[in-house]
Amino acid sequence: MTVSRPILSLLPCLLLAACGNPASEGQLPVPSGEAAPTRAASAAATQAPHASVPATSATTADAAVPKDMPMDGPLPPPVANLPGVACTQKKKDWAPECTAGEYQIVVNTEGCSADGIYGQIQANDQPSAVLSTAFPPFPSAQVARLHDLQLVCVMANAHKQAGQPQWHYVVAIPAESVATCKHSELCGDAGAPKVEWIKPAPQGKCRLEHGQYVDCAAGWVSASEYAEFSMGL
Repeated sequence: MTVSRPILSLLPCLLLAACGNPASEGQLPVPSGEAAPTRAASAAATQAPHASVPATSATTADAAVPKDMPMDGPLPPPVANLPGVACTQKKKDWAPECTAGEYQIVVNTEGCSADGIYGQIQANDQPSAVLSTAFPPFPSAQVARLHDLQLVCVMANAHKQAGQPQWHYVVAIPAESVATCKHSELCGDAGAPKVEWIKPAPQGKCRLEHGQYVDCAAGWVSASEYAEFSMGL
């Protein structure tokens, strides 16, 4: 069989085109002068339609944060005397978050435990600071007077919006009832707190029973009359 000259003249060109751009495994040869797509580019092009971020990721993150629910059980003592107070919780054992008028109140569920917040009364050149059942503008009654430098623990803080606490609900406690006070001069003298009762005094002395302070003076005091032990005891 005789091959015509025009067909023979085209064979070198076809061979050169194929040899000039050898096809990788799994790829078709491309014309001379064009770059062959790389394996990574081919894979990216194939997967691009499926590489979108799941739309449910933000929804899942929001669902991880529990919603506020009404507080279960009686109101904590710090807010029990505040008119119109409303408290919610993220979970049953979480710290209650309360609102009364313009104030937001954070209740310290740790109380006066090892993880509690401690400080002392600063009477500011006055003989004593007065504890009350509530704070302005709410009606209140005076509970007792605490002397300067009296050791207290903080059960709740009240502030407006995101500002600094303006009021503290404190409990006057015996220094020896706190383990870390044994080696700290910040706690003052041992023995029952020096309290001048305004309301009728309780029958027993201030003491710690089953992890709770009993018959101890407690009430709201202005932030200007309280100094926190910011470095701990």
